[in-house]
Amino acid sequence: MKTFKEYLTENKKIYSFKVKVAGEIPENFQESLKTKLERCKVVTFEKMSTTPIQKFPLDFPDKSNMEVTVFEVVTEYPVTPPEIADMIKGTGVNEDCVRVRGSGEPTEIDQLIMDNEPTGDALLDEQDMEKGTGKIKHKDYFGDDFNKSFLKDLNKAAKDRKKDGINVEYKLPKGKQDKAGARSALGS
Repeated sequence: MKTFKEYLTENKKIYSFKVKVAGEIPENFQESLKTKLERCKVVTFEKMSTTPIQKFPLDFPDKSNMEVTVFEVVTEYPVTPPEIADMIKGTGVNEDCVRVRGSGEPTEIDQLIMDNEPTGDALLDEQDMEKGTGKIKHKDYFGDDFNKSFLKDLNKAAKDRKKDGINVEYKLPKGKQDKAGARSALGS
């Protein structure tokens, strides 16, 4: 039988967050934030990526023409995104330029899905758009010859149905007359 201490060591839970900072980052930002997070027992603290300068960054709709730096923070001690945002306030970064999201939040999950979706080969990028599709004969899909062959196929299908005993004759309803004696446009 396991002891209580063994159960606790097996049941370690980690808390994962994405810290997004828009704009310029001070020189000692990483070190100062890591020291502030030490009370939460930081497992990992690393810079994941920096986006190129964007007209409207994803998590910062009120900012324009800024790059966004993304850090991943994993802690052993339970902490909330607003607590991490409060710790960032003293590092020299404006609080409007910081977003902290938990890894299980719907916006982060949607972003992961969008990042991992395979993108198909765009035909507009090709110099010759018919490169992968082969040569298309427009006479097979448009024009008088196509219409004549289409009507012949319909007539043949109707004859085949008649042979099978399926009623294929369609009768249009007789024209209706309104009170004034004129024929109605419907059913005429």
